Amino acid sequence: MSKQRRYFFALSFAWMITLIPSIYYTGMQIRENNIVKLYMQFNSLEGLPLTKETAILVSDTVRRDFNIDEKTFAKMEMTRRPFLRESVSELLTYKEGLCGEGTRVITDILNRLGFDSTRVTLYNRQLRSVHTLVSVEIQNREFLVDSINSPDNFNALVRNYDVSRDDFKVVQYSDSVEVRRKMAKALSDKTVRTELIPFSSRFWLYSYEATPYSKLLSRLGIGIRIFNLERPHRLISLLAERPNTVLAIFFFIASITCVYLLHHFNILRRILNRS
Repeated sequence: MSKQRRYFFALSFAWMITLIPSIYYTGMQIRENNIVKLYMQFNSLEGLPLTKETAILVSDTVRRDFNIDEKTFAKMEMTRRPFLRESVSELLTYKEGLCGEGTRVITDILNRLGFDSTRVTLYNRQLRSVHTLVSVEIQNREFLVDSINSPDNFNALVRNYDVSRDDFKVVQYSDSVEVRRKMAKALSDKTVRTELIPFSSRFWLYSYEATPYSKLLSRLGIGIRIFNLERPHRLISLLAERPNTVLAIFFFIASITCVYLLHHFNILRRILNRS
């Protein structure tokens, strides 16, 4: 065998070896797709119209099925969750968790139905995260859909009224002072809807957290909190709830990078020449 053919086979073998993690997580995502499909079929959630009633039905189904009593959890360990959190397949297998876990399942199912849905976290005046739920947008109309682990009165409020980011009087950043003043005036002219007073008194700020900037910075030892006031792209929202897909993409890119470095810096050729 010529040196060139030997090098080609060695490089191909190296690529196949480094692709194993990506192939594994791709398989895990395919398995998850089947689990979610079976769950949707069992609960008659397939082929439903893109309406608020459908979104609420999905929420009610997950709220009914999930155990939210942390003391009785058999699998979920809230203090030892992975960085990307549990996958939808794991959550649907054990049906345990709190609002964040419920939001992952609801958001994923809604996105599979064709909704533009994303996770959003609500904060109180002490900037403590109080509740995570789902934001749905249909034809530029946004409304919140509740997750699990919330009181019935809160669930009824977001069910009966279209609560959205417009109900938070938050002036977004702008380089222009004039623009900020106009935004502030527009918000001050809006009165809080009477039915939302309990909501407004409890929740002070929102953040779309499909991209976990604050969590990433925290892992790097940087104590900066970022509040995402702008709704993320639907693709980002979809990937945010599918850790297996994220890991498959990550390890695929890592595999390509590894093979490129082996070839570009002649690392593999040096190893072969020594053998």
